[in-house]
Amino acid sequence: MPPYGPGRKQINCGQHRPTQLHRRANISGVNMSETAMAFAGAPLDLAENQRSTEQLTAFSKARKAQALIMHHGQFLTKNGTLATLPPMKLVGKHLYDPGPLFLGLDGNIPLFAFSLAQEDEALDLVNGTALEPIRNLALTLPPKELALAGRAKSLFDWHRAHKFCAMCGKESQVQNGGVTRKCPSCNTDHFPRVNPVVIMLVANGDNCLLGRGPEWPEGAYSCLAGFVSSGETVEEACVREVFEEVGIHVQNPTYKFSQPWPFPSQLMMGLFCEATTTEITLDKKELADAIWVSKDTVRAAFDGTDTTFLCPPPFTIAHQLLKKWIEA
Repeated sequence: MPPYGPGRKQINCGQHRPTQLHRRANISGVNMSETAMAFAGAPLDLAENQRSTEQLTAFSKARKAQALIMHHGQFLTKNGTLATLPPMKLVGKHLYDPGPLFLGLDGNIPLFAFSLAQEDEALDLVNGTALEPIRNLALTLPPKELALAGRAKSLFDWHRAHKFCAMCGKESQVQNGGVTRKCPSCNTDHFPRVNPVVIMLVANGDNCLLGRGPEWPEGAYSCLAGFVSSGETVEEACVREVFEEVGIHVQNPTYKFSQPWPFPSQLMMGLFCEATTTEITLDKKELADAIWVSKDTVRAAFDGTDTTFLCPPPFTIAHQLLKKWIEA
C-alpha cells in the first residue's frame, strides 16, 4: 500500500502542480475574536480535494516541501523553533502508525508531520536539536509554528487512539494523508474527533469564581470548565457545569472566543456568565477548592506583585478570559 494510504476519488479537480500558489478560505467577513489565541491561526490550506495518493506523493517530492518531526508526542526543535526537513529525507526512517501526515499547504509549501519511533534517529537528523513537549513550546514558539504543532499533535493522538473500527473492531486504514481512516471490512469512514468543552468566567460584580483541581499546586486557580453533553447547547452546558461543580446559579451565559486545545483534542469555548448566588457548595470529586477572587487580586497575579496566587499561563484560554474581565 502507498505510504499515504488509498486516496479518495477525485472529481473534476484537474492537474495540480505541488508548487503552485494555493489559498486559504477567505475569512475576512467572519466576525473573528480580536484575542490572539495559542494553538490557533495555522496558515494552512487543508487541500481537501488534493489528497489522492498521486497528489500526496507529488507534494512530498516538491522542492519546497517541509516536514515537522516528532517522537512520543514531542517535537524536534532547534534554536527556539521547530526543526523541519524535506519529507524525502525521512524515507526509510522508523515511523509510528499512521506514517506521514499531510498537514496542508502554507502558500506553495506542502507541510507534513512525521512521528519517528526511535529517539536517537530523530535527534540525529539535524545537529543541535532537542525534543520538547508542546506544553513547554507553548511558552516560546512563534504563534504560527505553535498552531502547526498543535494540529500535528491532535491528529497523531487521534490515530493512536482510533486504530480500530468502532463499528466492527477491525483495524482501519489511513486515508487522505491522515485526515480520515476507513475500515476495509465494513467501509465505515472515521473522522478526527474534537471534544467540545465550555470554560466559564463566572462574575459577581468585581469578583469572579475560580477553582483548583485536585492535583494542582497550592495557590493555582483557573476558570471552571467541563465537557458539553449530548443534546446540550454551549449555554446550557455552562449553566449546568457551574452548578454541578460549585452549586452556584448563573445567568446570561455569553460566548466570547474559542481555542483549539491539543491535549488531546478539545475545542475550548470561552464564556462569561453572571452569578445569581454566591454560596459555594464544592463537588470534591471535581475540585479541591473554589474561591471568589477580586479584580485587584487577579491584576496583582498578572503583574507579579502577588506570587501566592497563581493564574493560568498566557497560552491558555482561561488566562485570556481573566484578562478580558479585568480590562472591562
